Amino acid sequence: MISQLILVSLMISSVVADCPYPDRLIDGLCFTFVDIPKTFWEADEWCSYKAPNAWSYLALEENDIHANWLAKTAGLVFSSKYFWIGVYRPTANDNFRTILNRYLTYENFGQINPSMNYAAGRTSDGKWVTLPQEEKLPFICSYKPSDPVMKRRLP
Repeated sequence: MISQLILVSLMISSVVADCPYPDRLIDGLCFTFVDIPKTFWEADEWCSYKAPNAWSYLALEENDIHANWLAKTAGLVFSSKYFWIGVYRPTANDNFRTILNRYLTYENFGQINPSMNYAAGRTSDGKWVTLPQEEKLPFICSYKPSDPVMKRRLP
């Protein structure tokens, strides 16, 4: 019994250690909540060059678990109704893609304005809405917990 408790304790501590505090681990990704309103591209730059983890980017929501968890947590952390995530399209004629320039394998749009190309999560239900990139919102960065923690330098 004691050996089982030690094993469970070690498993929990190794999971917690995967994301440095105050980042949060959910379903295989670490998330950093940043309550500094920025435009979409300013938020992307912050995640890429100022986040504690070298390989972070605007949050990638890969499933309903991510979308719902991020929305609930963002609702507690941010005063804004929306937050930037890593989804956009280069022009209104393009398909939406991730900030890593990959076409979406998961979509959670609640509302798409045909003239707006940047996605934000909605804290009330986790659905995505499109907004102008100039809108200043808090944002969430994400990274894989196995990625090295080091700083990238601006080009």
